[in-house]
Amino acid sequence: MSKKEFSTSISPSTVWLPKDGDYKTIFEFMVAKFPRIDSEVWRQRFIDGKIIDSNGNAFSLESVYLGDQHISYFREVPVEDKIPFEEEILFQNDSFLIVDKPHFLPVHPSGQYVNETLVNRLKVKTGNKDLVSAHRLDRLTAGLILCILDKDKRGDYQNLFSERQVQKTYHAVAHRPQGNEREWHLKNCMEKVNPRFLMKVGDGPVNSESYIKIIEERGDRALFELKPVTGKKHQLRVHMAHIGSGIENDPLYPTVQKDRSNDFTKPMKLLAKKLEFKDPFTGKQMVFESKKSLSF
Repeated sequence: MSKKEFSTSISPSTVWLPKDGDYKTIFEFMVAKFPRIDSEVWRQRFIDGKIIDSNGNAFSLESVYLGDQHISYFREVPVEDKIPFEEEILFQNDSFLIVDKPHFLPVHPSGQYVNETLVNRLKVKTGNKDLVSAHRLDRLTAGLILCILDKDKRGDYQNLFSERQVQKTYHAVAHRPQGNEREWHLKNCMEKVNPRFLMKVGDGPVNSESYIKIIEERGDRALFELKPVTGKKHQLRVHMAHIGSGIENDPLYPTVQKDRSNDFTKPMKLLAKKLEFKDPFTGKQMVFESKKSLSF
């Protein structure tokens, strides 16, 4: 495949080399670290000088493995499809911005996407190469994301999420569950299941918590308000399926469907509607609400 048929990330990815790694060369380490990428792809990247150290010096195929250091590379994928939806910046100051993410747009480079991602789009739009997100949303979920502009303040804003100091409210559309219950407080164990990208409710110690309630009903469908306390992978999607109301157009829960992750006519009906937190630097209570709504 020619170089013209590749899309290369505008921002480098960083890898840490373990101090006690048992490898002869850095090339050998990268092949072992990323088994899904063909060794010939890594070989060509080294030949082209695309694997670099912290000073920007390129490694060769023969570069000896020396652990306890970071190295960088630019992810490449076959030219990625354009995601035909635009993000909207709702608020911006010197420290952070709040953006309304569309459905289908990944937040970070992953899989088949390197530049058609929210963070890379915002880096281009703002001219700020230090921009990072403070948290994540699934690619198929739309709504609010807080992105940090000042690299010296990253830890403070990211800690708001890790320390559960951000109140997050989501909306979802799904079929009404059976029975008369309209509010749920779920506290259970979520664990990985095969295939590894899926999660399920298990029998182990509690590690996830969500509040769910119906706020509007139309026939056999309902609009739900969801407030997660924890932030496990796919938490709201799994919890909605657990109460018998799998989110509309969710391709994974309650059962895996034929891949339609790029069927732009059927977005998953999950929206990060509201973010509330106290700014760690100004002490001001910040409240933001998505302009988006779910068709219902």
